Amino acid sequence: MKALTKFALTVSAALLLTAQAFAANLGTLKDQGVVGELSNGYVGIVDMSKATADVKALVESVNDKRRDIYAEQAKANNKTLAEIEAIAARRNIDRTQAGHYIKVGGGWQKK
Repeated sequence: MKALTKFALTVSAALLLTAQAFAANLGTLKDQGVVGELSNGYVGIVDMSKATADVKALVESVNDKRRDIYAEQAKANNKTLAEIEAIAARRNIDRTQAGHYIKVGGGWQKK
């Protein structure tokens, strides 16, 4: 259990550093209901009618950075990418603010 806690803290710290670069834009898009957290550890576009080229590029960039971090964490902790994605997804959804969107079980819903 101690190793899992240390591992979760490491993943959290790595994601925090990456997220800071995009936090303002991503946070604004989440506030507007355009972007939300997916159940696979990545972000997705909630409202495709508001999905400008810039929004799509930001989502792709955030997901690419998350994927890189997840892959590094998987390798460092002898876990699969899917295991790391699942851990990150649970954490991201748990930390999602009330009123922001999450996609669990197939449909977008406000938390």
